[in-house]
Amino acid sequence: MAANKDEFSVKQIFPKLGGERGARNPRYGPTSSHDLVEQMEFLYVQVIQAINNSVVNPSARICCPVVEITLGNYKSSTKNLPMGPNMDWNQVFAFDKSKGDVLSVTLKDGPTNTVINKRNFKLASEIPTRVPPDARIAPQWYSMHNTETDFYMELLMSVWFGTQVDEVYPEAWFSDACEVCASRVINTRPKVYLAPRLCYVRVTIVSGHDLISKDKNKTPSVYVTATLGKVALKTKVSSGTNPSWNQDLIFVASEPLEGTVYIRLIDREDEQHEGCIGTLKKKLTEMTPLKVPSSAPALFYDIEMPTEVKPAGDSRRFASRLKMKLATDQAYHVAEECTQYSSDNRAFVKGLWPGLLGKLEIGILGATGLKGSDEKKQTIDSYVVAKYGNKWARTRTVVNSVSPKWNEQYSWDVYEKCTVLTLGIYDNRQILEDKNKANDVPIGKVRIPLNRVQSDWIYTCSYPILKLGSSGLKKMGELQLAVRFVYVAQGYARYSAPFRWMLPKAHYKSPLSMYQIDKLRAQAVEINCANLARTEPALRSEVVSDMLKPKSRNFSIRISKDNFDRLYTVVKMVLWCVSVIASVRSTTACTPKFIALGVSFVFLFWEYYIYWLVTSWLVAYCIVLCIVVILLREILKSPRQTYNWLFYRNVTPPPLILVDLKLRKLDSINLDELAEEFDSFPSSENDLNILRMRYDRLRKIMENVMLLMGDAATQGERLLAAFTLLERPFVLIILLALCYCSMLVVCLGWDLHVRKCLIFVFICYWVQLPWFRNNLPDGSLNFFRRLPSNEDLMF
Repeated sequence: MAANKDEFSVKQIFPKLGGERGARNPRYGPTSSHDLVEQMEFLYVQVIQAINNSVVNPSARICCPVVEITLGNYKSSTKNLPMGPNMDWNQVFAFDKSKGDVLSVTLKDGPTNTVINKRNFKLASEIPTRVPPDARIAPQWYSMHNTETDFYMELLMSVWFGTQVDEVYPEAWFSDACEVCASRVINTRPKVYLAPRLCYVRVTIVSGHDLISKDKNKTPSVYVTATLGKVALKTKVSSGTNPSWNQDLIFVASEPLEGTVYIRLIDREDEQHEGCIGTLKKKLTEMTPLKVPSSAPALFYDIEMPTEVKPAGDSRRFASRLKMKLATDQAYHVAEECTQYSSDNRAFVKGLWPGLLGKLEIGILGATGLKGSDEKKQTIDSYVVAKYGNKWARTRTVVNSVSPKWNEQYSWDVYEKCTVLTLGIYDNRQILEDKNKANDVPIGKVRIPLNRVQSDWIYTCSYPILKLGSSGLKKMGELQLAVRFVYVAQGYARYSAPFRWMLPKAHYKSPLSMYQIDKLRAQAVEINCANLARTEPALRSEVVSDMLKPKSRNFSIRISKDNFDRLYTVVKMVLWCVSVIASVRSTTACTPKFIALGVSFVFLFWEYYIYWLVTSWLVAYCIVLCIVVILLREILKSPRQTYNWLFYRNVTPPPLILVDLKLRKLDSINLDELAEEFDSFPSSENDLNILRMRYDRLRKIMENVMLLMGDAATQGERLLAAFTLLERPFVLIILLALCYCSMLVVCLGWDLHVRKCLIFVFICYWVQLPWFRNNLPDGSLNFFRRLPSNEDLMF
């Protein structure tokens, strides 16, 4: 199965950003707060309050007003909105400006559905336009009288044309979501979330003292459990009245650090029975805050013992004690993402943060050709979530559209450029009453590494949303983005940033193991899910966990081939140099051999002339000439772009390449390899023939790996065997004699010319001139091949 390269490639687009005001690529920061998105014009209608002034008809005094707003085929209403005690709603409705010519506002009596009055506004002449930072349009009272029913009402509202820059945009009820239940409209609104920063809590259980078992005739076998929130960890079992553990139990907590760690000592009486012999609880605020890489002091803590284990017959106070180190490790960065997709490396304490490096700005323009997981559903209620650091941004939900337009702009502070911005697009399942328990469905993700983004450029591209499954590579649509990174730091702070530590110093002074980092990352994801689920509107747990989902570690032949090709690309240049040198030795032609000897002779005996050539003006003139030729070649290659860059600083950068199909082995996909990659563990494949075929294929691959590993081990064992020969006295005597002869040659050849002659003779022998040529193996190589290895001992 071959993938279409053009279909899955990043395409360059040319939107009218910010109405094309100002430069496309400013050199000194953004021109406005919304210059990375296209301007969208909306008709805003703010319905604030209604007043009933009916005095003639007593029945008209009892009125439940409902406001209906109509523009073209779109209709919105306050029917399902909660009404205040003074008949107030204070709700903003937003309509697409191009959907009609006349805006109709109708006031009705809700129970009887009686029309009280109607107001029509012509869009072309009667509605003002407001562009921030202009002051907001003042609301007006509109008389809504009905002489037939004796209703005398007044409606307070305001109508104006605005854009997505307007302050009411995040709280507006858009016309495309008019069918959404009023209680669910909040789930369609854009929002920015700040996830609480995370911190490690280190509980080091050192030892116990004077522990008492429930069974007075038995030596206690105790382990310690510590619980913080929903996470419980325990130590190994240690026996004795004064057991020792010296074991770290590490938790993840979020700011503010207000939790409590509950510690219990469990006595293992036998294989099936256990009993608690002591408890202790400590608040996080009572622990030692470590703001530098260090260790907390070890202190003794009295344990609260159950009554059944207290010593009898002694009225004096007796307490078992537990020696522990309790600290909040604030000098670490808590990883919630995998290393490849990390967006933040800062420590918990702000005093250890590096200086601000720059600003990242993202304009989420829209999407095209979206496909959901449910093929029967023709439309999608989509929204985008962008995550960088602890700041999450969520766009509004565009209802019933496979090509939504958002045009929302967000920005982040950047402290490390070697990070990744993650954007995910999801199908909103929370906007209908019958979808209360449904989860939002992920459509796909786009990741942008910042180290590939050049500063002060605006990248306007359409990124494919790719989904790889057992059936192959599938395109779920395209996400249109405008990306810009602007440096804030200048001078030394900017140019020294690539050389500073990527992680806080504590990660290098007291590093955590990969196993610990993976376990703590799982804790961090759960805490983030819980914290963001408590916001309003909630960023659901399935969305957060999907955004923080790490790379799969399942076995994949496709990725194995990919990693081999990457490794081969890295060492290909070294292999090329080795092959060139080997070809000089092995060739029978005299020309390359004499060229090598000539170059060696010049560098050995004519170094004075080389020094004169380097320090002369001739070399400087040649370098300047080469620079001029290179610049002229670039200018003549693309004269239009050079002209724009010189006079307007306006050059369209090339699109960011986020996925290399050929590198990832996605240009020609083997479906069975994909099926094996996405198979569960243990395998859920029931066809024995397929399992046998996969097993035989893996055996063939591992056969080559086995032989390669065996050859490498054999050569390494022969090298070790050469050192073991030094244990024999005869070999040691010969080695000392050779060392003495070598020193004698060096001393005799200490004269500069003699040493150069010796080196030149060695080079002549090494390049194998015709009179030195011998196709038989060298003596040292013969000796090395005769050294023993453990391969002879294997059965």
